[in-house]
Amino acid sequence: MIHLLKKELSELLNKQMLLGLLLSFILIILFGSIMTSSVTETVDDTGEVHIIDQDQTNFTEQIKTHLEQQGYTVLIINENETENFESELSAHAWSDAVVLPEGFTDCLLNQHQLCQIQSLTELKTTSSIGIAFGNTGSAEIVSSAIKEILSETYLVDELSFIENPVEVTPYTIANGKIVQASSTALIGSLSMFDQLMPLILFLLIILTAQMIISAVATEKMDKTLETLLSSPVSRSTIICAKMLAALITALIYVIVYGSSFFIAMLFNVDNAADNINIAEAFTGLMNTQDALHTLGLQISFWGWIGVIAQLFLTICISLTASMILGGLVEDAKGSQTASMPILIFTTFPYILSMISDIRNMTSPVKYLLYCIPFTHTFIATGCLRFHNYGLFWGGMIYQLVFLAVIAFAALKLYQSDLLFTHQFASKKNKQS
Repeated sequence: MIHLLKKELSELLNKQMLLGLLLSFILIILFGSIMTSSVTETVDDTGEVHIIDQDQTNFTEQIKTHLEQQGYTVLIINENETENFESELSAHAWSDAVVLPEGFTDCLLNQHQLCQIQSLTELKTTSSIGIAFGNTGSAEIVSSAIKEILSETYLVDELSFIENPVEVTPYTIANGKIVQASSTALIGSLSMFDQLMPLILFLLIILTAQMIISAVATEKMDKTLETLLSSPVSRSTIICAKMLAALITALIYVIVYGSSFFIAMLFNVDNAADNINIAEAFTGLMNTQDALHTLGLQISFWGWIGVIAQLFLTICISLTASMILGGLVEDAKGSQTASMPILIFTTFPYILSMISDIRNMTSPVKYLLYCIPFTHTFIATGCLRFHNYGLFWGGMIYQLVFLAVIAFAALKLYQSDLLFTHQFASKKNKQS
């Protein structure tokens, strides 16, 4: 029993596995700290309330004092005539703000009428999770503070008015433009493309990597790879055939999983159709599309062609890297851990693109993530929607160069005898 246990452990806990485990440990700590820092920095901003005070009265000053007593950090711009709100938010690096218009106090305390305040939200990412973290909800916080001040100090007896003293008009800012529309509605319209595509890409990379590595490792163990590479067919053709087969198989998986997801969504929508006003839903959709067009958030036909091209390059990089990793695997057991580098370098950019905006991170972290070729595809739609064309095309060029380098390395590996001499040397070392 002891001898069998030692034998199994010696095969499982080999140098390759331990080295991969050490590398994974370091990378997980590194990227984990990046994710923690990113989320912490974003969440810290939720304690701030941003106000553009055009009224500048004692009552608006009371709102600030009340919020500060509740633990909020209140930042105020005192402007009487400003209408260029997008430049104000940009100048102060605010993601959102609430506008208290001139005459607000008179409308509220003297006329006792429903008062209008404006909620401004600047879109910098199309991630709904990122918006949920980053949007401080200043308008909701200010509205609640107004109700509390009125009920405690002013209109104590007018309970019906205190329940709804203000009405919030949402405005969204993007690409230096502003429209009267809810940022939540706009993000909901974009999320199907901008969040479903990274998920499909993530599944494709993981599935194809594991299939390629396992297939190559199995063929090495069965001695069929040596026979195949000795055939009159060129080795580059063999490599391309293996990668194409893995890609087709992975696409079948994605189509099946994606179809089941859409069917489930349609089933839920169909069940709720009785509660939906079709005319209102269509009008809302058209208004949303008009707002997206005004803000310049829509992607052109050629832009989508570029996104698809980046998706294709990323898959090719994953397949080529998997061919190299599979060729260096000593046995089928080692193939289980060989895909860890690809898994790690795919998972962290994917998660970070969902919860934050990689393009606006601090420079060291941002450029570290840019070195990972998969990152550029995860942020491709965001680059196009927010007109960051230099990063988009630069990322595509980087992917092309990266693919050319590892494709050359893969071809050299499979044209040499290193695939078999490496395995032979490893076995010889174990025997000795």
